[in-house]
Amino acid sequence: MSRGRGKVRDSASHSGSHSASKSAMDPPRCSICGTQQQLLRCAKCKAVYYCSPAHQHLHWPDHRTECRLLTRQKLNSSNNNKQQQLQQQQQRQQIQQLQQAVASANLEGSGAGANCSTAQMMTPAHQAQSWPAEVDNLLNLLGQPGSQEKAAAAETEAGQRQQQHQHHHHHGEKSSSYQIGLADASFMGSGSERRYEDLCRNIISDMNQYGLSVVDDFLGMETGLKILNEVRSMYNAGAFQDGQVVTNQTPDAPAVRGDKIRGDKIKWVGGNEPGCSNVWYLTNQIDSVVYRVNTMKDNGILGNYHIRERTRAMVACYPGSGTHYVMHVDNPQKDGRVITAIYYLNINWDARESGGILRIRPTPGTTVADIEPKFDRLIFFWSDIRNPHEVQPAHRTRYAITVWYFDAKEREEALIRAKLENSKTNNLAAQAQAQQAEPDSTTTPPAAPASSASSLPASMSTGTGALNANVSSNSCATSSEICT
Repeated sequence: MSRGRGKVRDSASHSGSHSASKSAMDPPRCSICGTQQQLLRCAKCKAVYYCSPAHQHLHWPDHRTECRLLTRQKLNSSNNNKQQQLQQQQQRQQIQQLQQAVASANLEGSGAGANCSTAQMMTPAHQAQSWPAEVDNLLNLLGQPGSQEKAAAAETEAGQRQQQHQHHHHHGEKSSSYQIGLADASFMGSGSERRYEDLCRNIISDMNQYGLSVVDDFLGMETGLKILNEVRSMYNAGAFQDGQVVTNQTPDAPAVRGDKIRGDKIKWVGGNEPGCSNVWYLTNQIDSVVYRVNTMKDNGILGNYHIRERTRAMVACYPGSGTHYVMHVDNPQKDGRVITAIYYLNINWDARESGGILRIRPTPGTTVADIEPKFDRLIFFWSDIRNPHEVQPAHRTRYAITVWYFDAKEREEALIRAKLENSKTNNLAAQAQAQQAEPDSTTTPPAAPASSASSLPASMSTGTGALNANVSSNSCATSSEICT
């Protein structure tokens, strides 16, 4: 019945109609007379039956609205099914591409599951694009690593120049600390002890020799994809904010836009938030590795530290279009962070087309490390002035997850300095308010002093000129937080 139009009715709307809510096992009947002979189905909704065109036309005034509603529902359902099929097809293609990329990387390496050699990332400095003057300025300002006297003098000099120079640093990025090593967190489950041991030994060797270590195929394709899907969901939901930079400068100094310094968008994640279970798993696996290399025998430089605490995870996205982060140091003034760990989530990344290389310039040294942000790659490096680094312009979306690990002694000293500095600031402010409230006849109340700089700087960055030590202008709220 080509002109038929109707929908199964919840109850009869005509004196001769039958209920269409009967069981699917009941034979179809004409909606007007109830006969089962020579039935034709409504061509539009395909849910109601008639024995003749006459009965169809008779029923149409009652059936019209429901017929159109059911037709729209079927159309929407069909579209949703097609969309789901398309998404599933895209996911299958993505997995196939990743499998091909992983297989290709393994063929080029030393066998399936082989870790990338950190030595392959190192390039003699004279063969790199250039050794920027900012790095020399940095070393001149802070002194060579290992010289505490020079570092302290540079820190004092930077504080004296605070009103004369322009400084850039993270602002408002406070991360509550998390303890590591309290529970027996197994690495990758049971049966992975041999790989765990070899992995940790390679990291110890690399950190001693190069000051950084690169680990490929850290968690595997399946787990990496789960983490990537969580990060993409957070980003698509608008949960990320611009990585912030505060500029302390003289009134007549030219302003520098934050996106000229760093162009990433970030979100701090503890792991217990909804939709972050796989990010939590990642950070626990990194915790397990860091705790192990810090407590193993014959662990070289790592044995000089007592690492039992870390920041929350900073999930970062560089949204392409040349976004970057200029040369900087994570911990230039002893805020407690000793190891930076970064995990990458970028499928089929080709730096020749997409850029986004992390360039590390270990100091002192004659080499640079150019690290592509490839999928399931984890890197470690010292967080202090031994490793100035930059993110070169990225031309496609680039995801990374970063956590910082604290040395207990340096962290405690930093928090003590912060408390003392906050106490001094509060006392000066209270004195100024008291003098303003009760001025005498001969004294002009002094202006409230400017907030003093916190002793917990977060980073060191360049603007358009020399690379300057970073002096934070905001103190951490409590002793359990640190500005990162």
